[in-house]
Amino acid sequence: MNNSISKNIVVLFFEITVILLMVFNVLPREASWFLTGLLVFYFLFSPLEDSLWVFIVSIPLFIALPIREGFDTLANWRILSIVLFLVLFFKQGISLSLIKDNFGKWKLRENLEHYRSEHLKWIFILIAMVSLFVAQDVWIGLKKIIFLINGFLIYIIIRNLVAKRKEILDIVINAAKVAIGITLGLGFLQLAIIFFINLHQFWYLWDRQVINVYYGQALSNLLSYSNTWFSYYSYQLPTLRIFSVFPDSHSFAIFCIIALPFFLTLLFLKKKNNKTLYLLLILSLSAIIFSGSRAAWASAIGLILIILFFIPKLYGKWKKQIQLALGSLIIFFLLFPIVATILFMPQYIELGREATMGVSFFERSKSIFDLDEASIKGRLEIWRRTIDSIVLHPWLGVGIGNYPLVLNESLSTAKKGSSAHSLYLDFAAEIGVFGLLILLAVFWYILKDTWQVFTRANKSFLQVWAGFFLFALIWILGYSVFDVVLLNDKVLLFFVTNLGILYGAKSSLSLS
Repeated sequence: MNNSISKNIVVLFFEITVILLMVFNVLPREASWFLTGLLVFYFLFSPLEDSLWVFIVSIPLFIALPIREGFDTLANWRILSIVLFLVLFFKQGISLSLIKDNFGKWKLRENLEHYRSEHLKWIFILIAMVSLFVAQDVWIGLKKIIFLINGFLIYIIIRNLVAKRKEILDIVINAAKVAIGITLGLGFLQLAIIFFINLHQFWYLWDRQVINVYYGQALSNLLSYSNTWFSYYSYQLPTLRIFSVFPDSHSFAIFCIIALPFFLTLLFLKKKNNKTLYLLLILSLSAIIFSGSRAAWASAIGLILIILFFIPKLYGKWKKQIQLALGSLIIFFLLFPIVATILFMPQYIELGREATMGVSFFERSKSIFDLDEASIKGRLEIWRRTIDSIVLHPWLGVGIGNYPLVLNESLSTAKKGSSAHSLYLDFAAEIGVFGLLILLAVFWYILKDTWQVFTRANKSFLQVWAGFFLFALIWILGYSVFDVVLLNDKVLLFFVTNLGILYGAKSSLSLS
């Protein structure tokens, strides 16, 4: 095992080194092909658990491949996930159904009950494919379906490996922790940078030297004049909204929410007072605030109300878990003044008494409830037009990937992030109301399965993690009312990795 860890760390170090050399223009972007080829070679000739560890840790590190001029946005994880899937298929075989009787035959009823959410996901994909018949641009829709299947492969890989070897769960969990550390580390590095350079310099530096490596020149050109990296105020200079390795701050916020169960679980299981764990939890909560995502803040309020509503029914049996979850949300809101002070500190140093420190930050927080605020008015108008489109096209929508048609925009704006600013409305508009109902059913069964692992498992890391993952899931589903960032590729990969942990735990614990 030590030899495997050493090899994995060497590969990870080499990956980071190549990326840094590209970022600082020491190596051309074409070096990404060499890096991807090396990873493919490693996946082909290494044990599956080692390859999976490297893949999960690399979630925040995956970069774009410069295929040709005008098409340089294909992320290398799209190739690597397929390679990993094929390696699993040829080495061990892929099982879409794991429950068999004593004679080796599938138990249909048990499989349908045990893997409801998984079967519903395939039904969702099927509906999306049918919606292509009404799509104006079939190719755009097909690319989105391939993207979703591409991401789903990682879930299948984790679930298959864990079902055969329970120790794989520990490998996946440890890899996820490293990925979280890299993501948060880069986010706070951005915050440190703005104490030494101004925001305009930061904008140019990150867009031209980082974004083009991670997401391609096309997105770099777009973000050079339009992005969500800063908060703007009427009587104060802008402030940074940290976004780490993501193209926008919203994706970073939801990634941090998905990461919270790991910190909360370690705190819950700690054998003695561990100040480092509390610091990591505070940093993770602060990162969500630093992202400036009002959707994350608003959905946190909803989460508190849900916890308070269920406290009378759950408090006696799961007292400590509820205290820690509720306490973390209270800390989250108490951190706002500290975060505001840090965000405005570079301005205070530069402007002295003319700076108003965090007052503007709280104005942004209050704007959550201001229906006349420009971005909120714009979002409400998009929602209204989306609902009108759903009424006109209730069965198959306008076709998956063809959402810009709802707003009478060119389909090319899909690459620029044209969306309904709501995951649910977005899919309802693209593939119809039935597709939305299937999506909601998927989320419902994920919630039920999480609850099942939490309530039936013995006291262990997985049991405690499932309880806090349920807490994060509710936050994520509330967040998705206001945005579609669950479809960001790195967020999607990290989310399905967590689903792999969940259903791997369910299989290993024989919860049917």
